[in-house]
Amino acid sequence: MVASIALKSKSNSTLCVTPPVVLPFDLAGTKNKLKLSAYQVVVVKFGGNAIGNEHVIDSLIDDTIAMVKAGIHVIVVHGGGTAVNDALAAIGKETKKVGGLRVTDDETLDIAVKVFSDINEKLCARFRQKGASVLGFCSKTSIPFQTEKMSVPENCKDSCEDLGWVGEIVDVKGGSIERWMSAGFIPVVSPLGLDANGHYYNINADHAALALATSLDADELIFMTDVPGLLKDFTVPHSRISHVTPRSAQKLIDQGTVTGGMLPKIKSCVKGINSGISRIAILNSFEQNALLKGFVAPEKIGTLITGDKYEH
Repeated sequence: MVASIALKSKSNSTLCVTPPVVLPFDLAGTKNKLKLSAYQVVVVKFGGNAIGNEHVIDSLIDDTIAMVKAGIHVIVVHGGGTAVNDALAAIGKETKKVGGLRVTDDETLDIAVKVFSDINEKLCARFRQKGASVLGFCSKTSIPFQTEKMSVPENCKDSCEDLGWVGEIVDVKGGSIERWMSAGFIPVVSPLGLDANGHYYNINADHAALALATSLDADELIFMTDVPGLLKDFTVPHSRISHVTPRSAQKLIDQGTVTGGMLPKIKSCVKGINSGISRIAILNSFEQNALLKGFVAPEKIGTLITGDKYEH
């Protein structure tokens, strides 16, 4: 018998949360279910913490390849903020963020471009080592994101006057990605943008994944993170919320349940749903076969975001 855990919510009411029962994972059965989703387009965002863990990134790559072998079109957008932080720290430069966005001066931009290029190259190499056809989109001739300089958010103007080379995506040139994807390749896309003058901009990887999924009319967008999903209490992993809609998400935001780094992510997810993406999932990369499990049944291991009229 599994005991329930009682915890206090921010409103001081008691929530009873039952730890999930861990069942053996049917890998073969899951791969068979994937075939039912053949020809769907799925954008997957690999988070920076996952990329920095050899075991986790190998598992994500294996899961991605399994999806492609089942006929699903997968595009990978990678982050790398943790690696950029480390590179800045190595030269004694402080990381400054405003509203979750990295303030990016000339030196920081140069480092970000080098770090993202290195991550993209290494990810592509690992995919190829496992027999996958992959193509990196990181250079000035391949980057799909057209950007303009982002203004400082209104609620942050007291602490910062200029974000520097931080870009806001205004257009996505996804034709090349779509063609290579249709030919059986896995596009691996870096979170870099270009302005009308061909200058690099640092862009938020979540925003990049969202813009690309919207542009390609993707069937699903999956965020591979380092948390189990949206939590009622961020200190209790078992307080995961399995399913939210734009309406219920706004209630959680108003109640103060959604805070910190999850707040901009949930707001981005709601924007994506309202822009036409059918399903968005937030999953924990550090669970074995997380991508496969989460694609087949995201509400069972993470948080599924859908439109208000969605029915299970």
